[in-house]
Amino acid sequence: MPNLEERPYQGLRVIDLTRELGAYATRLFADLGAEVIRVEPPCGRADRGEPALPGLGGDVCFSFLNVNKKSVALDLNAEEGRAVLADLVATASVVVLEGEEAALLQTVLAVPGKRVVTVVSHFGLDGPYADYLGSDLVTQSLGGITWMSGQPDAPPLRIAAGQASFVASLYAATATALALYDIENNDGGAHLLDVSAQECVAHSLQNALQVWDLEGRIPVRGGEGTRDATEQVLACGDGHVFLASSLSMPLSWKALVDWMREEGHPGGERLSQADWSDRRKRTTRAMRDEFRTLFESFACNKTKADMRSEALRRRIIMAPVSQVSDLPGDPQLVFRRYFRDLPHPAAGRSLRFPGAPYRLSEPVWQLDRPAPLPGEHTEELLGGAGPRAAAL
Repeated sequence: MPNLEERPYQGLRVIDLTRELGAYATRLFADLGAEVIRVEPPCGRADRGEPALPGLGGDVCFSFLNVNKKSVALDLNAEEGRAVLADLVATASVVVLEGEEAALLQTVLAVPGKRVVTVVSHFGLDGPYADYLGSDLVTQSLGGITWMSGQPDAPPLRIAAGQASFVASLYAATATALALYDIENNDGGAHLLDVSAQECVAHSLQNALQVWDLEGRIPVRGGEGTRDATEQVLACGDGHVFLASSLSMPLSWKALVDWMREEGHPGGERLSQADWSDRRKRTTRAMRDEFRTLFESFACNKTKADMRSEALRRRIIMAPVSQVSDLPGDPQLVFRRYFRDLPHPAAGRSLRFPGAPYRLSEPVWQLDRPAPLPGEHTEELLGGAGPRAAAL
């Protein structure tokens, strides 16, 4: 169990004015002991969605992004509500908000003190797109990653699961941690951090931008491209596996052909013929299609588990393609006790969450509480608001 007195951000207060775009950034601090206070209208923010279970307070995505946080209900359209927010900000070391909240940003910046104010937006605080609305699809597209995803003869594809928001949150959390270090260790001043999700997505393209800069050509979607015929996702009895057994991996290729031969499958004989020793031919569409037909007829009565265990025994480079439902029973994740159960009193049951995305030498990551109900901690945190209580 973590030492709750020695977690990295124990005693740090973070005011969370985000929705989807920066919510994971504040959760990363909450997981390490920070008191993260989500400020929202009395009826809750729209990002809660429809509760997946009675009493849950939000959909599955909301429940994941806002675990370990507290919730305070304030009417920020009212002057008194903004005054209470300013009082909260005065007690905090970090404030994270989204770029669309320009009026709130001015309220936050007007509060004196040495703190980190992190603004996560789709396009940044200035420039011709600064006032544009965005979405995950828009930000992925303008950041360039959809252009790189999918088949070359098909439209660009959006990467699933809101990746632009997660990438932006990771950069925002990293930048915020660095700014806190500067304040605490270098006697630095207050920091205003401007995180553009578009720029974060563009940064994730790795060397694609340099291809244009250095070679003068625009990278295109590779899809299956010129990869070896064996390097593809292939069907088996209960799902799919990914195989990689090109001529550059001769032991893996030979072991695969021998396996087919031993079971009397015609693929063993066909893949032993001379044209399958021609590297160039193995990258053609015809060879890819033929290999798929041969392999899938061989694997059609074998499960992913069967394929994995036999591939390991024979030293064939192959991996099962896990469905989400496979993950809770994955032997590696089970051994490392990756998934964690968290009691949720309002839902009347425990919920199972993904575990820590990292392991430190000392256990400091912890699931403390489920995502809050709207205003669940208002009385606890603002019970002494006095004459400003009308804003609650």
